[in-house]
Amino acid sequence: MGIDDDIQKLKEKLEETPVNKATETERGRLKARIAELKEEREKRSKETGGGYTGYSAEKKGDATVALVGPPSVGKSTLLNQITNADSETGSYEFTTLEVVPGMLEYRGAKIQLLDVPGLIGGAAQGKGGGKQVLSVVRNSDLVLMMASPEKLSGFEEMEQELYDAGLRLDQEPPEVKITRKDSGGMTVKSTVDQSGLDMETVEELLREKGLVNASVILREDLDLDRLVDALSDNREYMPSVRAINKVDEVSEGEMEDLEDQFPGAVMLSSETGEGVEELKKRIWEKLRFMRVYMKKPGKDPDREEPLIVDRGSTIGEVLDTLAGDFSNFKHARIWGSSADFPEQKVGEDHVLQDEDVVELRTK
Repeated sequence: MGIDDDIQKLKEKLEETPVNKATETERGRLKARIAELKEEREKRSKETGGGYTGYSAEKKGDATVALVGPPSVGKSTLLNQITNADSETGSYEFTTLEVVPGMLEYRGAKIQLLDVPGLIGGAAQGKGGGKQVLSVVRNSDLVLMMASPEKLSGFEEMEQELYDAGLRLDQEPPEVKITRKDSGGMTVKSTVDQSGLDMETVEELLREKGLVNASVILREDLDLDRLVDALSDNREYMPSVRAINKVDEVSEGEMEDLEDQFPGAVMLSSETGEGVEELKKRIWEKLRFMRVYMKKPGKDPDREEPLIVDRGSTIGEVLDTLAGDFSNFKHARIWGSSADFPEQKVGEDHVLQDEDVVELRTK
């Protein structure tokens, strides 16, 4: 019997186990064992060249977005419209995988879009070149999922495959701190009330993962899935954007139904350009970018090529992104939303805002 058979049997047992307080520990044990077997399967697959690693397009620009969707959903049309892609000549060739890249320039940022083949059922287990596709997605910074009005189930199918492959969309990693010790047994503490778990369940799952001597601190109200994720090594957390294409083919009433059914999804037409600007804006917002304009003393700021940094970056983090040695940094002068007044003098800990102007001074 192979790992896949073991996983299937455990899944069947999990489905048969009712959801209630009395079965919480058993369900947690089953979920932890399934996660452990999936990690073991991935590890073995990597050793034979079939894991989620080894297939990745060269990352360029400030961020990489994986464009995922079923065939004929309009991905190529969208890519060619909003980037400099040439789907006939600009592809990355793999053994069983073709990835078409394009570069979107928006608000001074260079955002690489990668059009990857569609995810079919069983992709996480390798069907249809799924492991290669998922490898590219896992190495991206954002997932852009496209569906069309005639097949809206595509969202659920794509998200399930990504979930099975260990990708957690629009989630932060669980706030669980685990410190291994040489001796002393296990201690589990929680800084918040646990409404869905008791400590017996937590300790049982920790033992399932081989943790005997450890200090564990729970800093959020966890459910079983979040706890299993905290104990797993192959999770990737990234933002996502949903887009429904071909809305030029639906009526006004159908459009309203789509907006009600999928709140937050971008409604667009890659043929007519409707919704494309909103899509660019949504990608920018989800990537949590901001622009910083650098200025030399006595000169105007460079507004043509802003420095693209993460939202909430400090002066010190800006220094880390710049080429050169800034060990002689003295202070910075800033203009913009984060300044109390123009030309405010600040240190490395100052938090910047979008479109601030920064002038560095050295000793």
